[in-house]
Amino acid sequence: MQKDKKGRVLNKKQKMIAIIALVIVVIALLIALTLVLIKNDIVQPPTSEKINKNFSFLVEKESTEIQNDDIFSGQAAINEDYLNIYKSDNYTIDNPYVIVNPFVISPQTALIMFKTKNSEEVTLTLKGKHDDDLVTKFESSKDHYLPVYGLYGDYENEVTIETESGAKKTLKIQVNEHADTGAVTVLENKVKNTNGEFYFATSSLGMASIAYDNYGEVRWWLNIGYSKGMTMLQNGHILLSSANEGPDVTSTSGVVEVDMLGYVYKEYEIEGGYHHDAYEQPDGNLLILTSKLNSESFADQVILLNRKTGKVDKQWDLRDTVVKVDPNLLEEGMFTWGWINSIYYDTKTSSLILSLRNQNSVMAIDYETGNIKWILGESKYWSDAFNEYLIKGVGDNFIYPAGQHSVYITDEGYLSIFNNGYNANHEQAVSCASIKDNSSYAMLYNIDYAKKEAQVVWQYGGNKYFSYALSSFTYALNNHRIFNSGWHFTDDVDFNNPDCTQFSNDLYDSYILDFDKDDNIVVSLHIYEAKFEVVKAPIYNLEAVSVAKTMVDKVKNYAPEKGEYLTTFAPEEFETLTESEALKYKANEDCFISFVVYNNRFKLFGAIPDEMDFRVTFISTSGKAYRYTMKKAGEEIKDFINISGMPSGRYYVYVNMGDAVYNTTEYIDIP
Repeated sequence: MQKDKKGRVLNKKQKMIAIIALVIVVIALLIALTLVLIKNDIVQPPTSEKINKNFSFLVEKESTEIQNDDIFSGQAAINEDYLNIYKSDNYTIDNPYVIVNPFVISPQTALIMFKTKNSEEVTLTLKGKHDDDLVTKFESSKDHYLPVYGLYGDYENEVTIETESGAKKTLKIQVNEHADTGAVTVLENKVKNTNGEFYFATSSLGMASIAYDNYGEVRWWLNIGYSKGMTMLQNGHILLSSANEGPDVTSTSGVVEVDMLGYVYKEYEIEGGYHHDAYEQPDGNLLILTSKLNSESFADQVILLNRKTGKVDKQWDLRDTVVKVDPNLLEEGMFTWGWINSIYYDTKTSSLILSLRNQNSVMAIDYETGNIKWILGESKYWSDAFNEYLIKGVGDNFIYPAGQHSVYITDEGYLSIFNNGYNANHEQAVSCASIKDNSSYAMLYNIDYAKKEAQVVWQYGGNKYFSYALSSFTYALNNHRIFNSGWHFTDDVDFNNPDCTQFSNDLYDSYILDFDKDDNIVVSLHIYEAKFEVVKAPIYNLEAVSVAKTMVDKVKNYAPEKGEYLTTFAPEEFETLTESEALKYKANEDCFISFVVYNNRFKLFGAIPDEMDFRVTFISTSGKAYRYTMKKAGEEIKDFINISGMPSGRYYVYVNMGDAVYNTTEYIDIP
């Protein structure tokens, strides 16, 4: 680690970020607030707004800035700082510039920067604890920006860098943090060295995304609650849920695109929120599972999210789809009738394959029309009107889907699922004892669409792996398959307790099994923590899982671009006040009110009486004024208002609470 003056200043900033982050994570905004503290320290722009003498009262009192947090500017500023420090000195292979956890949220990573006289390839070797060194070759360059992944936590890591011409340096990289995760027991390990192919796992409970190696060691994690489903993208990044709350208790506000160093490239805010799963189409656009606001049902919408614009290019409403076939299928109160928890796009048949957990069925719909093509599920969950779509199971070992997850179509054309073996239809609380003997399986079905028949061609599982919810069955390189019983009842569950239900029980663990191409279990991990989804992927070549299914020979130098925040919906509507209307705010009382703003999402912290209106007014010194209604009398307050529709400038913040007007003595800058 370099100890030059500039390096020490930057490290102090990082320490400040880490301390603040521990506090902010509680309100799910940690990273934005954290990084912007750095951004503002580097590039705080002064306001150039002209003062209308009639509005000089705005600056007569000292006001405090409400930070309009922006992770993208913050991280870009940090990266620019690193580059400036690197360029200001002669960092060579003997004297490289090393930063641990460079972007704050990925503790077991580092960035190494140095120059060579000639353009050369560089080989980086991270020494493993179990004779399992991780070796990576980087493309030829004179300026080397090498991301280091797979470091061990609470450990002094040994990393060797060697140039094509033979220059060599061994570094000691100390990582002081470790993931607070459940204990891991290695039940089986027939693989010595996967060279960076790790088991990436997420949770539905807001816990960190994390990666384990075949020895059960944590080799990567994020210290912010990006969770739920996990989509490996074609560019080598990961799509995860955002850390902000969505419009309902089971969703987040959208998704984020992040790399292994924790650098965030995109955040997409989705009007109906994000739940469970997403899928990247070959063209890069995203199929997202969401809900329709103010609908009679929940978790039954799919949208096609345009990756560039953040807007919805296409939408499929599964409620409308089934109601067209039988208007009486959905009884009153069936709010969670479908509960889509997994999606796959089958390009060969132009179909969306959907797991409808609460119908215990897998459904295929036509990509263009949205019409049903087929349904694999027991007829008792559907009316006679759906008979023409139902696939009948044949064979002595046939098992229909039940509470299933993780749909996929294999190269052979088989339907692949994790079959939870739990009846989720009209789900009610049941005793733990009543489902103790259930069984879960990873399954492959061969479907004859002409005959509308399905056979089970492979399955693995049983009672030992029963998982009431969550879980996954995914595909890796070299025809490996990853079985994840992610919501398994631990041995500590008191099944004799009549108060124990699948909802009240909180004693869960997970089993991760790695099958090779010959159906042999080569790795088996028992993790004392629930897991939503597990994907095995090479940490330096995540795109290999999504695209070519092969590793690349050389990794590119690290060069992130500034990220972007996009929304599927238009900014909030506001009133534009006349100058005389705005001047009425001159007579007021001071009142401290707590607001937090992230990417122009303006949120109040606190409660407002039910019978009271609550409006926020933004007034500039030039006299421009805009008013938003956050709450009407008798209604609930909005979670936030999107103020990005306002013209740029500095605005002083006033509020109307009923008939009273208050000066918050705060201002905000809109970029």
